[in-house]
Amino acid sequence: MRNFKGYCLFIIFTLLLTGCSGVEKEKPSSNTKITIESYNISEKEKMLISKTGVGQIEFFKLNGTLKADDNLQFSVEEFENGKFKKELLNTSDGPKTKFKDSIISFGISGMEDKDHSLKLLTGVTSGLDTTKYSNNMTMSSFSKLIGEKVTLEKNKPAYLVVWLGTTKNSLSSVESENGELPTGIEEAEIALLYKVLWTDKEKK
Repeated sequence: MRNFKGYCLFIIFTLLLTGCSGVEKEKPSSNTKITIESYNISEKEKMLISKTGVGQIEFFKLNGTLKADDNLQFSVEEFENGKFKKELLNTSDGPKTKFKDSIISFGISGMEDKDHSLKLLTGVTSGLDTTKYSNNMTMSSFSKLIGEKVTLEKNKPAYLVVWLGTTKNSLSSVESENGELPTGIEEAEIALLYKVLWTDKEKK
């Protein structure tokens, strides 16, 4: 059953990423601009995703043009009591430089597992990247951090989604403006933040 759910999830992400995204490989223009905004999925898409075992997921639309020596990095960072602890996952979109309504996403599954381990899912236009995250949290929340369209600034991270975890009986909410590092994460025992960063390509 787990293999079947994993296969279904892969197919759904493939359909979303190919059917809803436009990635062009034309020569990038000199006017570099990258924007991100929420993407609201249809009822049919919600029904399909509900059959994959994914507990929570948020989708976003990516538009704009990169220069040839630029890169977009998608990562998940762990914060403990408001302080950065480590990077759990990092992926990029490779050689792609032009994006037109390209779909990216961050989601989690496995919340019902007895060991409280989570499967973190990062969808980019080139595919799906996953990693496992073990924890002992007994209460959690999952929320989107942006409401309006956000324009990326080079070398400045944009935080799109947060997962909060606690072993206590209550969980405070966090707030973010235009993708800034959210305020209030210092009140959470654990915070997982989905981040997008526009940066230079690493030189080989």
